[in-house]
Amino acid sequence: MTKLHLIPKLIRISVLIFLTSFFSFSQRDFNNYQTLLSKGNMPADFSTPVSQKIANDLASNKLTFKTKTDAQKYLKEIHERLDNVLYSGSVIYGDEISTYVQQVAANLLKDDPELFKELRFYTIKSNETNAFSTSPGIIFVTTGLIAQLSSEAQLAFVLSHEIAHYEKKHTHEEYLNSQKVGEIKRREQILKLSQFSKEKELEADQLALSRYHKMGYSKEELLGTFDVLMYSYLPFDELTFPKDYFNTAYMYIPEESFNYEIKPITAEEDYNDTYSSHPNIKKRKDAVQKSVSEYTNWGNASFKLDDKLFFELRTVCRLESIRLDVIDGNMISALYSIFLMEKEFPGSFYLDKMKAITWLSLQQQAFKLEGDSQNYKVEGESSLLYNFLRRANIFEAATIGMRIIYDLRAKHPGDTFFEDTYKNYLDGFVQYYNVSLTAYQPFTYQQAAQNALNKANDTVVKKETTNLSEGSKYSRIKEKRTTIQSSAAFDSTEFSIYAISDIIRDSSFISDFKTMKAHNDSVKESVTLFNSLSKREQEKLWKTYIASLSKEEASFKKILIVEPIISLSSKNGVAEWEIKSAEKTYQKTLVTNAQKLGFEPVIMTKDSILKGTTDDFNEYSTYLAYIEQINSANNGNDCFSIDYELINQFTEARGISQILFTRIDYSYFPDFNPIAIIFGTIVAPLIPYIYFVYIPQTIKEGKNLTMYSMMINTKNGKNYSYIKNNIQKSAAVENYAPYYRDFFNLIKQF
Repeated sequence: MTKLHLIPKLIRISVLIFLTSFFSFSQRDFNNYQTLLSKGNMPADFSTPVSQKIANDLASNKLTFKTKTDAQKYLKEIHERLDNVLYSGSVIYGDEISTYVQQVAANLLKDDPELFKELRFYTIKSNETNAFSTSPGIIFVTTGLIAQLSSEAQLAFVLSHEIAHYEKKHTHEEYLNSQKVGEIKRREQILKLSQFSKEKELEADQLALSRYHKMGYSKEELLGTFDVLMYSYLPFDELTFPKDYFNTAYMYIPEESFNYEIKPITAEEDYNDTYSSHPNIKKRKDAVQKSVSEYTNWGNASFKLDDKLFFELRTVCRLESIRLDVIDGNMISALYSIFLMEKEFPGSFYLDKMKAITWLSLQQQAFKLEGDSQNYKVEGESSLLYNFLRRANIFEAATIGMRIIYDLRAKHPGDTFFEDTYKNYLDGFVQYYNVSLTAYQPFTYQQAAQNALNKANDTVVKKETTNLSEGSKYSRIKEKRTTIQSSAAFDSTEFSIYAISDIIRDSSFISDFKTMKAHNDSVKESVTLFNSLSKREQEKLWKTYIASLSKEEASFKKILIVEPIISLSSKNGVAEWEIKSAEKTYQKTLVTNAQKLGFEPVIMTKDSILKGTTDDFNEYSTYLAYIEQINSANNGNDCFSIDYELINQFTEARGISQILFTRIDYSYFPDFNPIAIIFGTIVAPLIPYIYFVYIPQTIKEGKNLTMYSMMINTKNGKNYSYIKNNIQKSAAVENYAPYYRDFFNLIKQF
């Protein structure tokens, strides 16, 4: 029997956590996969206010600063930035990935339990291939990294590298950039927190190598880690995309539609790193290879823990990557990943859902693929799919999407998710593209080709019958060939007009199509009529409508306002007490104006989550992911949430159907011209202009007030945006209160 009492207490706890996680994980159903969420009790890193974290660090006496003021300034900056990442909507704790990473680290540090005790490990749901450490001892690992790795050994080297950064106190360099992390997108947040000098990167590699070797891992796996990093911008696998992938019994896309050259993979080890914080891959790889020869007795382990667990967790991260691609607006990457995962899980319910929402998202961003070309290099096999959809016209793309979503709905009859994606897609089909069913043919591509061929043959027979004796043998042969070619040829590039031949004959679809068109026409007429009324008439009509709502419809009145932001900046900075006071006034103004028009607002902020539960944290994170998805779409159209079902669970529990994201940005940077002022004081005639015109105008122009709001109906993904910008006024409540009165009045149409 194993003598458990001989195992260090800390390691025993880690093993128990790991085993518990493994047992629950082994029950996972990949066909019905659901996004990773935080589990268990909220760790202190998430539940402790920044002020308390600063006080705790000051009391620890571990800091070496000249003055207490310097220490406080440093700690305030790092903890505020770290909190912005922890509460970005992407970080999770207590999940299977975090637990597994913690166990790999526990093995690496089994001879240094005190160091292990200083560290905490959390997962970031991001397709960035990354891991990074922070000075407070938090090490983050992205799902994108796990998705790309080939073995536990590769993860062990990456973790050893990050632990080395923490040990050698390299991590303070991540805060050199003065831009607040909370003001940029998740992708940039992660990059900003993982920047070190080239020297420190190479030093961390050497320290990591020592720990890696001591554990008995394989040197071959070690060098493979650098391949993972070099090719990390590509999908997690590289398989030929079949040109008949979209073909069904009813839709046929000719292979020549995919006649595009596959863009070659251009990754280089020895790229120019002059302006990069990291040394290039070749320099890191060469330095490690040189040191490898200095170690003897290399092990051959690729895994120290259960290899099946690693591959199962990698599958989790690969499935998660599809969701993250949709959030980031990388739809081609999402579709290619779906294709890759269908090889392993054919007919997967989850993959069908991801396929439906990806095509719906493509439609809602008007089939524009800017996100894909900006956020990752389109190279390799996925470039075939990218080029096909990039060059397809709107009618073709919209038709392919209609075909796919219609078939998925038929495959899963009665399922709410597929019903709602179908209705939303059909709404866009009618509303945005004004599609007419008469544009389509009532037969398939193959039938059209056969009909054309039959017609050509009939023409030839008639000509041969009537003109058999005319001309020579050779002239008759040539005439026959020409007739067949001209009659049988039909435009194969017009494949889309045949792609929904059965759908346009489906009486249920025809009824839905007509109903949707009539509804859209009615809404346009209602909005026009409403706008023609006076404000008093509008308010009277609105109050009558609110009073008539049934109990079920009353959820419309309840609004969840998620993290309302008021951002203040000026040339001389803004005091913290001013920011706190402005936030308090801002939130009060929001609530007051909403209540005046019959709404029942509830505000959810990071501060309220600090005092909440893990369920509250998951809900808050899900809403933030939704706004990230909306921002990535960036087209003003509706945005159906990738976490549609999860959001509905949260909102139904609250009895609401409306979520409001809103913010105010105010900046004051007057641009005085000192020469003009000095000159004006010398030249008497200009004095009135300087003091009564120039200075007031400069002050006014230095002020910039922008107000932005987006109301989302969680039941159907419809949104309403309202923005006012470049207003040359201050952020005083009297300047933005009218905006919110107008906004809450306007959303009565929503």
